[in-house]
Amino acid sequence: MAGNNGQALQASANARKIISLGLILFAVTAITGVILGAVYEITLEPIRRTGERLRNEAMANALPEADIFSLLEIAGGDDPAIKKVIKDVREGARDGENAGWCVTVTPDGYGGPIEIVVGITSDGGLRAISILSHSETPGLGAKAASPEFYGQYENKNAPALTVVGSAPGGPDQIQAISGATITSKGVTSGVNAALSYWRDNLAPAGYEGGDIAGISGASAAPEGESK
Repeated sequence: MAGNNGQALQASANARKIISLGLILFAVTAITGVILGAVYEITLEPIRRTGERLRNEAMANALPEADIFSLLEIAGGDDPAIKKVIKDVREGARDGENAGWCVTVTPDGYGGPIEIVVGITSDGGLRAISILSHSETPGLGAKAASPEFYGQYENKNAPALTVVGSAPGGPDQIQAISGATITSKGVTSGVNAALSYWRDNLAPAGYEGGDIAGISGASAAPEGESK
């Protein structure tokens, strides 16, 4: 009998220990969740402000003639071709007058989507571009964010641009980054999509438009392989 009582007491003690450990684990988990939630709330607004500041800087660089950028509804936003690449459209203005537009696009590069702000003048010319984010290969496709590459897009007046492997022979040509043809084509396809969107949706009445072209600039080929 005494042995049975001892076993019962031991079992009871073990049960209390398990319950105690469970309560402690629950409390730790709950406290951790509260802390993580608080940290998220604390950092959410600074992250949002930082993102907005970077976007404003990118728009100012892509369309320096404007100092106010008003968000517009994306025309044809349900069209898969437009929805895939056109992410944000804003009208630029200065002193109450239209100064052009900024169209944010996300074409495919080698490492994933490349987020680009494309500045378009009031008469449909390409003013400049700013690259907001990318996941391209350091030392190769990442050079797309360098002035030596993106500076080629400044003040172009061609309806569409093409990528070439050597020095450009015309105003509609962009020299590819050495070893990063896919990235170069991806950026250029995004710029062409923005220009096409302008012709279709923002150009003055009577301007002859066209379909969005060259949306995808990537493939599964290794970085630098010409297509």
